[in-house]
Amino acid sequence: KYQMNNTNNNAADPTSTTTTTNNNNYMIRRMALQILSTVLLTRSFYQVMIQYIACKNNLRLVMNLLRDSSPHITLDAFHVFKIFVANPQKPPDICQILKNNQVKLCTYLETLHKDREVQDVQFRDEKALVISTLQNL
Repeated sequence: KYQMNNTNNNAADPTSTTTTTNNNNYMIRRMALQILSTVLLTRSFYQVMIQYIACKNNLRLVMNLLRDSSPHITLDAFHVFKIFVANPQKPPDICQILKNNQVKLCTYLETLHKDREVQDVQFRDEKALVISTLQNL
């Protein structure tokens, strides 16, 4: 059985902090995020998604990636972040982190990829839903 954040094999875990955030290679970080997003949104990996979004370290990692200097990384990180926020059964520690950062997150998300909203209605709607969900915590 595959374990998330296996400390004995972080190099093989594309979601580990070491692999994703400490790697200076833009393409590795971007591809890891895109693969992660695809896996988490694939119905057959539902249990993997539930495990991943229940871990506060994973939430912190994604929140840090939202602040990356690359607009592509921040967009990919948003697509993972929205899964944490959309979870109707958030564990208490996940909920607490989101509540503690609620104002900062909402303020930041208001400006995130503002130019993209005009052409990408789905992104605009998802972003509005994430902000609304955060405000209602």
